[in-house]
Amino acid sequence: MSMLSAVCILTVSACSDAPVSSDGDDETRRPSPSADAGGAKPRADAGSQDKDPPVGQVARDAGARDAGARGRDAETGKTDEADVEATVTPSDAGGGVTEPAPSAGTCGTGKRNDRPFGCDFAFGTNDPDGALGDFGKLPFLSKWVGWELEKDGTFARCEGCTWLTSRLAGQSATPVYYAYFIGYLGSANGFADQNVNPNGPNLATDGAKLLRAKRAEVVAMYASYAEQTARVWPDRPLVWLLEGDFVQYTYKEQKSPLSMAELGQLARDITCAIKGNMPNAVVAINHSTWLSDEVTDSFWEAMSEADYDLVWTTGVANNNGFFEAKAGPSEYNAKTANYAYVAQKTGRKILVDTSFGLSEMSDTWVSAPAATLDQRISEGVLAANVTKPAAGYVATSAALTEQLQPVCK
Repeated sequence: MSMLSAVCILTVSACSDAPVSSDGDDETRRPSPSADAGGAKPRADAGSQDKDPPVGQVARDAGARDAGARGRDAETGKTDEADVEATVTPSDAGGGVTEPAPSAGTCGTGKRNDRPFGCDFAFGTNDPDGALGDFGKLPFLSKWVGWELEKDGTFARCEGCTWLTSRLAGQSATPVYYAYFIGYLGSANGFADQNVNPNGPNLATDGAKLLRAKRAEVVAMYASYAEQTARVWPDRPLVWLLEGDFVQYTYKEQKSPLSMAELGQLARDITCAIKGNMPNAVVAINHSTWLSDEVTDSFWEAMSEADYDLVWTTGVANNNGFFEAKAGPSEYNAKTANYAYVAQKTGRKILVDTSFGLSEMSDTWVSAPAATLDQRISEGVLAANVTKPAAGYVATSAALTEQLQPVCK
């Protein structure tokens, strides 16, 4: 075990020696064209104390796109046309842990797991109401966790642990956590998502300030939840989808925005806290699809500090590799708003979902021809999480998977 791992485990606190200073196709998703560059979009409520994500519990929600201004550089508005080459090549065929993770912020095993679902393209869904039935045969099932957070960042219980022992024990499905801990902590402290309290204070205005005040608590709550989860799920992979719209804490609308470097340090310490306490964890960082080209590049360059395995985002299968259903070559962020670019930029494979609540998309994944999905696989996509699958989803997705090329190459 590395010294950094030991620090993560023993202190369940910041793993960094450089802490942050104290100072679809649904047109209704577009915010006002007047939104400031890089600013916070309307967001969904993360504070509902419910085992399932109600309308608005997801981080990418109504108003997730801006037709021209979203995410442009706040000072210059310039678009960087520089090409960015891949830094990590796809791993060869086979299963399990493959490539060494970056040395910065390494915790746990120090290995990257880019195939938590094996080498077949994986279809999943969010934990359904009632009996699992055939859904337990899917490659993965997801669950929102962290809503049980107290105001001080502690957990009275671990609902994810209960889910694992009561729902997934004996099932073949790999568990996936939607871990929106910062969002839930904000809600518990009076900073709901922007579309719940649009006039503030909200997560888009005070989220970064809260992070500065409670940075150690944020890292500790990830360490605590990972440690509790590892007790009941010690061996098989469990995927953590971290903090939707993580980049928002750098937006200029924040009262005390983080720099990209500070955000990268925080990501490093969160991933360290998880992996240091749960070596079988597979960690994914969120990509916000509305970011400008330059913000996308600066965000993922900052994330190179973190020991993460995958990227996760929301998108469609059937728009020539673009995330958004209505995106195209003339969009302000056309260079970077596609699967191939983000996979190349990060060197990671991508898990895609269809979102939740107001921003939920119709399923374009299981209905896509095999040739279309093979193209998405070649662009780095390894899995699709369909929020509300149609009847027969398990059988249909299994039959489609048999026609697809492997994601391990």
